[in-house]
Amino acid sequence: MTFLPTIYPSGISRAISSIDEIPAFKELPDGFLRVIVRIVKKINLRSPSNPIVASRSTLADESGKSIETVHRAIRWLEEHGLIARDQKARAGFRGSSSPLVPTPLLLEALLLTPEAEALLKKAKHVAPATPSAARDFVRVDGLSLPADLAWIAQDGGVPASAVLLLMRMAKVAQQRLSDVVAATRQYLQPLKGRSLFSYLRKLLAKGQDFTRQACERKEQHEEEQLQEHLTHKAQDMVGQKFQNREGSLQVEVDVSGMLRETRNGSSTMRFFSTNFLEALAARRLIPVREIG
Repeated sequence: MTFLPTIYPSGISRAISSIDEIPAFKELPDGFLRVIVRIVKKINLRSPSNPIVASRSTLADESGKSIETVHRAIRWLEEHGLIARDQKARAGFRGSSSPLVPTPLLLEALLLTPEAEALLKKAKHVAPATPSAARDFVRVDGLSLPADLAWIAQDGGVPASAVLLLMRMAKVAQQRLSDVVAATRQYLQPLKGRSLFSYLRKLLAKGQDFTRQACERKEQHEEEQLQEHLTHKAQDMVGQKFQNREGSLQVEVDVSGMLRETRNGSSTMRFFSTNFLEALAARRLIPVREIG
């Protein structure tokens, strides 16, 4: 006789494969994992919040654990707000059969909420994004993270595996986690651990276009860097004089950091700019040699 493995819905399979990466299960004792997996497999995807009816003895047989271990695993889930016991359950059954009710916290962690399902379905109809530019990666806790996100694990106290989970959630939401972080970093930096993870997860659920915000912030940052560079360059060149090859235009870097342009005896003050530096590099403007 050939025994074929049970084929579970993709949502359940996805949830099971992510358990060891979900922060909500970070403190889960290793001995409880098989019990938790059996419980997750019994969640009804049509009504995820419906009670799970399974006796403790059934869970023990299916997981290969003792009934005592099953009880401890269920107690751990309750203490961490991941399940609740149905108070209407009948007592007295061997091994107990009181239904276990998945809490919103559990369903959200497993991406089994209606909102997560809607995002997943929507993502299936989106054309693959064009390949992005090469990125630098950093090894954190044995995993490779994009260099711009490594601080979330290194300084923010979020497990590297949880950062990868956030990246997958961002992809489902048609976002880039790097864009979300770049657009909101000032609010993220004071947060640590679970607070940081939860805040990022809420941002991803908003459906806000962080890509545009990230581009705007990047442009603003680049503009600030350029202005700082020009300011330092102007200070270094104060007092220097230049002219075009015909000698009809003279330019002097004023003590104020601006450019004093003199043509036909008339002077005009202009901002020190990249156009001026480009003119120097192209030799359209050359240094004025002092006589004597």
